[in-house]
Amino acid sequence: MEIKRLDGHSFYAAFKHGAELVERNRKKLNEINFFPVPDSDTGNNMSSTLVSAALRIKPENSIYQTFRDISDYTIQTARGNSGLILAQFFNGFFRKMVQKNVLTTAEFADNVRATVPYLYENIDDPHEGTMLTVIKDWAEQLPELAEGIDDFVLLFELSLTTARRSLNRTRNQLKVHRENNSVDAGALGFVFFLEGIVSYWRSQFQDNRHYQESFHQFGDLDQDDLVSDFDTSELPEPGTASLQVSQDGEKLSYRYCTEVLLQKENSVSKSRLKELLQEKGDSLVLAESEEKIRIHIHSDHPEEVVFLAGEEGRIIEQKADDMRRQYDMAHNRMSDIALVTDSIADLPLEIKDRYQIHTIPLNLMIDGVNFYDKSTIDLNYFFKYLEEAKEFPTSSQPSLDLTTNYLRNLSSYYSAILLVSVSEKLSGTGQVFKQAARQIQQEKDIAVSYVDSRLNSGAQGLLVLKAAEEIARGRSLEEVTEIIEEHRSRAGIYVNVNTLDYMVRGGRVSPMKGLFARLLNLKPIVSLDEEGSGIIKDKVLSRRGVSKKIQKLAREINDSRGIEKYALVHSQAPELIPEWQRDIQDILGFQPEYVMEISAITALNAGPGSVALSLLSG
Repeated sequence: MEIKRLDGHSFYAAFKHGAELVERNRKKLNEINFFPVPDSDTGNNMSSTLVSAALRIKPENSIYQTFRDISDYTIQTARGNSGLILAQFFNGFFRKMVQKNVLTTAEFADNVRATVPYLYENIDDPHEGTMLTVIKDWAEQLPELAEGIDDFVLLFELSLTTARRSLNRTRNQLKVHRENNSVDAGALGFVFFLEGIVSYWRSQFQDNRHYQESFHQFGDLDQDDLVSDFDTSELPEPGTASLQVSQDGEKLSYRYCTEVLLQKENSVSKSRLKELLQEKGDSLVLAESEEKIRIHIHSDHPEEVVFLAGEEGRIIEQKADDMRRQYDMAHNRMSDIALVTDSIADLPLEIKDRYQIHTIPLNLMIDGVNFYDKSTIDLNYFFKYLEEAKEFPTSSQPSLDLTTNYLRNLSSYYSAILLVSVSEKLSGTGQVFKQAARQIQQEKDIAVSYVDSRLNSGAQGLLVLKAAEEIARGRSLEEVTEIIEEHRSRAGIYVNVNTLDYMVRGGRVSPMKGLFARLLNLKPIVSLDEEGSGIIKDKVLSRRGVSKKIQKLAREINDSRGIEKYALVHSQAPELIPEWQRDIQDILGFQPEYVMEISAITALNAGPGSVALSLLSG
C-alpha cells in the first residue's frame, strides 16, 4: 500500500501524529532553547501551536480545505517565535496551492519549495542555523527526490535525512549553539514533527519490503537512521550548559514576548503593521490567514504594541510573556520557593526582579477586548482607551486555566509555591488561586501555600515584599506563610481619592453617596477594614485636609506600633508626590520603599489624580 495521492484525511492524521511527537519531546526542546533568547519555552510554544490546531481542525477529504484549516488555526494558536514560524510556513504553503482535492508528490514538493521565499520575506531579520534553515534545506531537496518518487511515505522518509543533517549543522551556525554544544531547539522540533508524520504513515503498513527495496537506489542513505527519533544523547543535560549569552545580537535585547491576534478590518495589512512595529522590538513575525493576522515581537513595551495593533484591526487575543522571569526560573533561581502574586499588588519591577517575584495578571475588559493588567495594558494606556470607550470597562479575576498552567510551569522548577492574593472581599482572584493550587497538588508532588492578603495596591505590594525578604533569608514555606499571615493585619492603605465618580461607575459606591459627596465637595479617605473590605474611613472638605488626616494616621500608627516600611502610589498624579513624600518622611524619618503608579484595574475605581499611603508596621 502506498500514498500516491495525498488527500486531506491522510495528511491531517499525519499532522496530528507529528504534533503529538513534538508534545512528547516538549521538555527536551525547552531545555535546549538558547536562541533567539534562552527563555526555555520553545517546546511549550511549538507543542501548543500544533496540538491546539490539531484539536480544532475537522478534517475533510480535500487537501486544499485541510491546509486552509491548518493555516487558519495555526495562526490562531501560534505561540512564541517558533510557533509563528510554523504558522507562517503552513500559511505560505496554503497560499501557493491551487484548489485541488489531492496532491501528487511533485506538486507537494514544488509547493513546499515555493513557500520558502514567502517564509523568509515575512520574518524580520531571519537567522540561519535555526528552524528556518532546516525548513529551507528540506524544501530544496524535496523536488529533486520527487522526480523519481511518486509515494509520499517514501518521499518523507528520504527527505527526513536532509532535515536531520541540516539540524546537525545548526550546532555550528550560531555562536550561542557552539557555546552550548547544542542544535537549535526550533529546528529539532521541526524534525520531530517530520518524524511523527513518517512514523504514523509507516505504522499504517504491515509489509515494508517495498520501502526497504527502494532504499537501495540511494546508496548514501542508512534506512535505520531515517525514521528513528533524533539522538539527543549528545545534547547538553539540564543545568550543565554554559548558557552564555553573547554580545553580538544573540542576547535578551527585549524583555517581553508579545503576541496579538487581529481580526482583519478595513485596510489592515501586514506591510502597514510591519512599518508600525519594526522599531518597537525585534524577532518580529507577522502571519496571516484570510481573516486574521497574528503579530509576534519581542518588546520592552507590550502595552504600546497592543495599542498600535488595535488601531489597525480588532484585537481577538493578546499576551506578553516575561522572558527574563522565564530565564531566571529555568536557569538562575534564587530559591526553591516560587513567590506568586497578582497584578493588583503594586510593586515596582525592579523589586520583583530583585526577588524573582511572579505576577499573574487580572483581566480588564474594554469594549469587548480583554487586556491583561500590567502586562498588555498599563495605567497611561488605560486612560487612553477610556477616552474612546463606548462602555465603562470591567475587570475580572484571572481564568482558572491560565492560573493552573502558570502554576504547572512553576512546579517544573520549584519545590514549593507561595500564593499571595488581593483581598478576597474585593476580587475572586483568591478563589481562583486556591482552585489552581488544589489541582496542581493533585498532579504534582509540590507544596503550595495560599494567603489572602486582605489588602490591595501598595499595601499588598508591601506584604509581598515582606514575603520575598523572608524567602531570601532562607525561611521555609511554612515559616514564611506564618509570618505573612501575622503581618497582613499590620498593613494598611489610605487613599486620597480625587473623585468618587469612578467608584460609582464601577459599582463600589452607590450613586446616592457619590452625588452627596459631589454636592458637598467631600473628599473621602478610602481604606480597607480588617477583613479586607473597602471602607470610607473619613471625609474632609479639601484634598489638603485629606493629606493632613492621612499624615496624622501615619504618626499615630508609628507612635503605637512603629512603621517598618511604607510606599506611595498614585494614579497619574506625579505632581503631588514630592509634597507627600516630604511630609511623610518628616514624620517617619526615613524614605519610602518605593513610589509608583497603580495598576490599571485599581485605577478603574480610584480614577485619575488619586494618591495613597501604604504602611507595614513592625
